[in-house]
Amino acid sequence: MARRAGTCFAALSRVCPLEIALKPKTQSPTRPRQDARDRTEFQEVHVNTLRLDSPLPFRLFTRIEGEYLLYRREDLPFTLTQRNALLENRIEVLFVSGDEVDLYWNYLRGGIAGILDRKDIPLGEQSNLFYESTSELTRQILSGPICTDSVSTARVLVSEAVRFQHSGKNALHALMSDMKTHPSIYHHSLNVCQYGLALARVVGFSQQDLEAFGLGLLFQDVGMLLIPDGIVYKDGPLSFEEWNSLKRHPQMSLEQLEQVEGVSDLSREVVLGHHERLDGSGYPRGLREDEIPALVRIASIVDVFTSLTTSRPFRSANTTFEALRIMSQDLKGQLDASLFQVFIRILGT
Repeated sequence: MARRAGTCFAALSRVCPLEIALKPKTQSPTRPRQDARDRTEFQEVHVNTLRLDSPLPFRLFTRIEGEYLLYRREDLPFTLTQRNALLENRIEVLFVSGDEVDLYWNYLRGGIAGILDRKDIPLGEQSNLFYESTSELTRQILSGPICTDSVSTARVLVSEAVRFQHSGKNALHALMSDMKTHPSIYHHSLNVCQYGLALARVVGFSQQDLEAFGLGLLFQDVGMLLIPDGIVYKDGPLSFEEWNSLKRHPQMSLEQLEQVEGVSDLSREVVLGHHERLDGSGYPRGLREDEIPALVRIASIVDVFTSLTTSRPFRSANTTFEALRIMSQDLKGQLDASLFQVFIRILGT
């Protein structure tokens, strides 16, 4: 470990001098939901979210043997040479100090549009930059209190996600190659949003509906962050009480949005209804058939698919083919068959 740290230190020093050593702040006690904007902590910055040859409005730190070392001062560009040196040494994460974390979030929010405007990079690289940046924004949006500011950031994210989907079927396939199968609520919510927007766009919903729909998808599981991890990520069957607790998350998610103005009825309906099933076996209201709007049906399909293709403590992630087979056989009569067929075509073309 010491040798590895020394190697990394030497490699980093060749690319950019490490100037200041800072002792890490004392960690705050564990809590059900940690605010990613906590000013007392260093926050992770994924290297792939940093735009090349663009001045950074914040300082970057690296962490070696428990100490935070200044890697890059503000107002200096981050170069391809620096990124390659970091990745070659398996350093995928840098850090920003807590008092500058909002500068990082604003940098990401303002940068996702620029990523899609770039015509000088291949679709695969564009997709990777977009997914990594929106992953970080999703973490920011969901990990703090849901408020006007977080909803505003979510609108920016969803609007750009819709724009990316409009670039054609190859956009979704490129995103799928970048999607994380880690069971975090952040990655799950973002992946559900991307799949849902792709399906709803092909079905023919308007731009306004797509943006309201995407907002609902992004917030549909925020209530899960209020449920103990021991239940959400349990490695084994849930007890009756645990299952009932988990089934409350749609209502808990909706309650998080109640105090925020400007969230449409469509967004709220998606949040509350994404676990409803056509045969009435879903929750929380046990709706059936025509009681479930089309976009909520789409939300159900993409939520199930994303869950099946996500790793869990008790199983590995299913392949796309395996997930579609399970949905076709085990959930027959629960999901909208015609929308499911469109989804299959999207994934296969």
